[in-house]
Amino acid sequence: MNNIKSLAVYLGSSGLCRDVFKETARKTGQIIGESNRELVYGGMDAGLMGIVASSSLEYGAHVTGIIPKSLKDSERVHPNLNETILVPDLWERKRLMFQRADVVIVLPGGFGTIDEALEALYWANLSLHKKPIVFVNIEGYWDHLIEFLKTLPDMPYNYYIEVSNTEQIIPKLESWKAPSIIIKSEINYPHFEDDILRQDNKDLIIDNANIKNTYILATALGLKQLGKHNRPIGLLNDKGQFDLFLKWVRTAQNEHFITPKCTRLFSVAGSMETLEEVLNTQKETKIDLHEEKWGPSETETHIEIVEKN
Repeated sequence: MNNIKSLAVYLGSSGLCRDVFKETARKTGQIIGESNRELVYGGMDAGLMGIVASSSLEYGAHVTGIIPKSLKDSERVHPNLNETILVPDLWERKRLMFQRADVVIVLPGGFGTIDEALEALYWANLSLHKKPIVFVNIEGYWDHLIEFLKTLPDMPYNYYIEVSNTEQIIPKLESWKAPSIIIKSEINYPHFEDDILRQDNKDLIIDNANIKNTYILATALGLKQLGKHNRPIGLLNDKGQFDLFLKWVRTAQNEHFITPKCTRLFSVAGSMETLEEVLNTQKETKIDLHEEKWGPSETETHIEIVEKN
């Protein structure tokens, strides 16, 4: 695949993770700039997001940030981007990031990152694109999630690439062969944000482990983390089908890509009866992203978008 011009990088906004992950983001930005390619990302100056953008800019890359002005991310816009695009909501941000990129790179991150990655895998399984999805598995961060994905019946292996360091990203992409499918010029990408938000008081229970359901779960968790809904979310783990996913959640918490409060956003049980009981007692969880996740700005000054009435 030699026609790579633009890379969408999905990664964490946490500023509290270990330095090895921050260095990975920095090196990724350097690689994008030195190879004369473009970065498309979520537009923030926080955590790994701010680092990859600043590094890409330092090494000469054109950087486009896409920001949903209706979400809290709009409070931390990177000030030095070549292009900043404001969109109405999280879904439009994800859609536009994906459309503007030739490939998807997945660096360590939390619920928002896996939402974006699983979305790309779900669309791949529906043969809606021919873009490779690269998981950068630094120090085994993605081990449990990747093991989980490999248990799923609809895992699109022909789109999946795994590397253990940033130096492998470009060589792996250049040797990757796209699947032989015809992509329509007009594509309606399916998504679930509206359905999740529309049924605000109804329990959301995930019982079958596949790409689609895990994507729905990640989307619901990402939106709930942002305070966009308060639906009770439950995993029915009656066959242990989500054990590996839950191990990754613990890894993400230990590495500070999600907060301890994020693990309260959903409940797990081995029977439907027990799950329904615990969902009835699932309490609202509010997360202060500034204090509990983002940490200090990665730039000297950031832009705050203020909505005018």
